[in-house]
Amino acid sequence: MLLRLLVVFALTLFEAHAETQGLFSDDVEEFERSTNQSLLWAPYRSNCYFGVRPRFINENPLMMGLMWFDASHAQGISSLRHFVEQNDRLEKYGYELYDPRIGGKEAIIDRENNLNLTIHFVKSKDGENWAVRVSGSPLDSSKLSASSLVVYLSQNGPGGRLESEHGKTSTEKRIELKGSAPELGDYEITIEDISGQHYKRGPALGPDIDGSKTSHMSLTVPGDQVWKARDIFQSLLTDSIQNIITSGIPMDALSIPSALMIRNIHNFPPGNFHFVQKTFDLAEPFEFDIIFNNKASRQPIGSSAEVSNLISWSTNELKARFDSKFDIKDSSLKQFAQETLANLLGGIGYFHGTQLVDRSTEFDEEQFNKIELRAPREEGPIQLFSSVPSRAFFPRGFYWDEGFHMLQVMEYDFDLVLEILQSWFLLIEDDSGWVGRELILGSEARSKVPEEFQVQNPNIANPPTLLLCFSEMLTRAQEFQDSIAGGAEESSITPSSTEELLKRPELLMSFAEKVYPKLLKHYEWWTGSQRGFTEEYSEVLQDGFHPNEAFRWVGRTFTHCLPSGLDDYPRAQPPDVAELHLDALSWAGIMSRSMKQIADVLNMADEVDKFSKIEQNIIENLDTIHWNADQKCYCDVTIDDDFDELRRFVCHEGYVTLLPFALKLVPRDSDKLQHYVELMGDTDKLFSDFGVLSLSKQDEYFETGEAYWRGPVWINMNYLLLDSLLYYFQGGGENQDTATAERARAVYSDLRKNLIANMHRVWSEKGYVYENYNQRTGNGSGVQHFTGWSALIVNIMGRLPVTL
Repeated sequence: MLLRLLVVFALTLFEAHAETQGLFSDDVEEFERSTNQSLLWAPYRSNCYFGVRPRFINENPLMMGLMWFDASHAQGISSLRHFVEQNDRLEKYGYELYDPRIGGKEAIIDRENNLNLTIHFVKSKDGENWAVRVSGSPLDSSKLSASSLVVYLSQNGPGGRLESEHGKTSTEKRIELKGSAPELGDYEITIEDISGQHYKRGPALGPDIDGSKTSHMSLTVPGDQVWKARDIFQSLLTDSIQNIITSGIPMDALSIPSALMIRNIHNFPPGNFHFVQKTFDLAEPFEFDIIFNNKASRQPIGSSAEVSNLISWSTNELKARFDSKFDIKDSSLKQFAQETLANLLGGIGYFHGTQLVDRSTEFDEEQFNKIELRAPREEGPIQLFSSVPSRAFFPRGFYWDEGFHMLQVMEYDFDLVLEILQSWFLLIEDDSGWVGRELILGSEARSKVPEEFQVQNPNIANPPTLLLCFSEMLTRAQEFQDSIAGGAEESSITPSSTEELLKRPELLMSFAEKVYPKLLKHYEWWTGSQRGFTEEYSEVLQDGFHPNEAFRWVGRTFTHCLPSGLDDYPRAQPPDVAELHLDALSWAGIMSRSMKQIADVLNMADEVDKFSKIEQNIIENLDTIHWNADQKCYCDVTIDDDFDELRRFVCHEGYVTLLPFALKLVPRDSDKLQHYVELMGDTDKLFSDFGVLSLSKQDEYFETGEAYWRGPVWINMNYLLLDSLLYYFQGGGENQDTATAERARAVYSDLRKNLIANMHRVWSEKGYVYENYNQRTGNGSGVQHFTGWSALIVNIMGRLPVTL
């Protein structure tokens, strides 16, 4: 309420003074301008080991990527690295430090290619220019290796050009390119060696077949095919090798690195796509820079010395920013946290393209068979700015995951969260209110997704974690304003600021005003499409039953409920169209609470009353519909004609039964809290040395089937549980009995300690964070390098208190 009053007061002052009437809009525009400038360039091609593109430049993007392979033997080309692949079996890959506003450092250990690779990405302070420093050294110096690095650049779109400074192919150690595009303006790119020796052990096979020189080739590649750079390179190289063989040029083992240099044997005319290949002798380390400068910028990066200075500055700045946000004393834990956060931020990507949507397939909700979406149509193009769960396995936007990602990012860069939420919210359709649960935009993104999962359908929802996150943002803003009430100082907007939305509530107000109509449509779509069939329940539920506030997940099958996000978590067997899902009701409660908060900020009293009533109805329905007094927990329910009471509880103790507590829907004075604390802390059921299990060890479905959400520890849910324990019991729990409060403190302390100890152990041994953790051993399982919601361990280490 205070946040709303402060905003209303501020706006009233603006309106009262004619000379300042334009100030508010000017501040919003300046905030957006500085944000866009600081986030213009970054390695936004999340699916690449390293790939740069600009944000919000859709017609004329400059695309850059890096590839490498071992050129010392003919089979090395088969290990050409480009897209992040788990099957590459790299010993390590990922960011050690990173912030999309500043840059960072990525480290790669590629044993098969005998290469220790370090990539620094930095930007000028105005955000308009950038540089990449590529440094490499052998992992085993006793091997006579030759490492070939391939940089590709493409100026896409009509009216764009990218050409050699001298108008012809260059083979010098310094490559100079000049480019121009309507959206980017005029720019220059230089690629220049700093140290290292190009390969000279064997004789050159010809003037353009020489590993001792940089090979530069340009050609025309359609913009929607740039992502196939690896295939194009391999095809051209194969043709070149075949040409060498048929020409009868004598070759020996020492000539192989030269033979594996790309060249233009087909005499393609110069185009806007460029390959630049350098092959280094790994007898010593090597280093080269790629520097981009916009000609209109006042802060050009003029030399490699300036790149070195920017690397030094950015490294210090990144460490200082981390320390200012997270208090982690132990050096090993701190490194673990820094790298985990860096890789979450390093997974932020910008996507633009069409999506595949099936709007015509009708669901037979009484069959519960696997849904086949066989009538896809391309729609768009649209754009998305989003982090990804995993660069190797899920390099695309996930609605269900993204809210959890932003709960972590919020602790580091509050304003960045708004940019990402805004990108998602603006994709909500004006007429229907739908947004896809997966956003797979364009052919590059689709190339990483099995065909059966590429098509989206407007009937299928997901847990609305984005509204959970937005609700948290509003709560944080209100708490911040509460803390400075009466003594707030004016704060100026600066490009380096990451908390302007906390300091300046009118900026958050502006965003809320802009997206409220879309969020309202989305709320209506979500609750309308997932509303349950309640007619039969009306016969057995009388007092306190609100039939409009009962929900189920549309699209569940006999074995899976993918829309819930908890894919194989046990549900009613056999399925029934009239079953009601506890977690769907809980997420509807979060949506209603968030909409109430937004309406309150916007001073919409009628809307506040409406959503307050809906939220209260949902909380009452938790007890009326889903509370099982015998098992002392909330459960799914279904209609069973053979059951005496018609309503049958479907109780599988685990994440679903814990969700009303995890989402803070249980009243603080409820006597049911004691049962939650006992269940969470029960070592015979859910509590383990590695975290709270997804399903009770005593459940009949524990560890059955694919055992995805039937046992393993998931960090996103454990984070919610810790946060809720903090919410209900910090300070002892005012309305709880002493025994429950003491038990809650013990569960909180042990759970936090166990999660940190186990995840840090696995990271120390394997070098990665995982999708989930085995319920018996604690070892990482599922997708490797899953620095999506598993990155919430950073909050657990650096923000949540050690004890309640």
